[in-house]
Amino acid sequence: MLEAMPNRSGAIDLVRIIAVAAIVAGHVFTRDATGDLLYTWHVAVFFILSGYLWKPHRSLRIELSRRLRSLGRPYLAGFVILTVALLLQGFDDTGQRILGGLYGGGVAGMPYITFWFITTLFFTALLLRLIEPLPLAVQWAIGVVGAIAGWIWGSMLSDTPLGIGLAVTCLVYLLTGDALRRVRARIRMPLLTGILLILISAVLIMTGLSDFIDIKQGDYGTPVVSLLVSVAISFGMILVAESLVRPGMFSQVCTLLALPLLTVVLLHPVVLWTTWPDPVAFAVGMLVPLAIGLVARRTPLSPWLTGQERLRRPPAERVAG
Repeated sequence: MLEAMPNRSGAIDLVRIIAVAAIVAGHVFTRDATGDLLYTWHVAVFFILSGYLWKPHRSLRIELSRRLRSLGRPYLAGFVILTVALLLQGFDDTGQRILGGLYGGGVAGMPYITFWFITTLFFTALLLRLIEPLPLAVQWAIGVVGAIAGWIWGSMLSDTPLGIGLAVTCLVYLLTGDALRRVRARIRMPLLTGILLILISAVLIMTGLSDFIDIKQGDYGTPVVSLLVSVAISFGMILVAESLVRPGMFSQVCTLLALPLLTVVLLHPVVLWTTWPDPVAFAVGMLVPLAIGLVARRTPLSPWLTGQERLRRPPAERVAG
């Protein structure tokens, strides 16, 4: 299976794995235990990675088509699966929960609590593609205005259908990721730089100078400072991972495990209905959806459950079989 892995960065995939584990932990464990530690960066890093891996000059039509395949199909499949699970629970407010899930954004409650991320990433990517022909300074001006709007009207933007209003506030993350892409080759000591970025950010968080961020609820923490800290931690993770992960088996394993991570993001809230101890719920919330995604990768369900095309055996393996 490792030989059939796509040509991707294992370092970036390792960052994705860590971030998804942080998202699951943030839902399973109490906010008091995870807020300062995880919330500032665990979602923001995905928007920054989208900017870091940005493909310039792609048409809006192609961007829309690719995002519908990679995000839209898993969104629909996940919604159906979680709605069936919700109906089986027999809650008195099941209908209201489903309506909230259909509306999306910050309004969506259990079990649709992660769906805002999919739609907001979708709309943010389209927004950046739409303004890409503009001068870079104008793009940044729009991004800064969006960030300011988040600090002022965050909760109102969170309550927009499918979280589309959050795209305005998250644009700045894609722009910072794109900025890192542009200057990455000029960073001479990436490992040391990455470690320092993480350590300085940790100090700002521990001293209370930087409050945590909850993008879904439109809470962007301490104005300017929390944004810079979330960017610094994300940059630091990318630089450290790229410095330590080299091509080889470990890199391939990271890619193998990262490909079905969208399945984990969408389906892990089911464990929040259990009464299991938090560590058990965390392990199950990570491993069971991951296993489902890995199995699905070999089937026609892969595009719908993982957002990835079906994994096909190499020609030599098919002949040998």
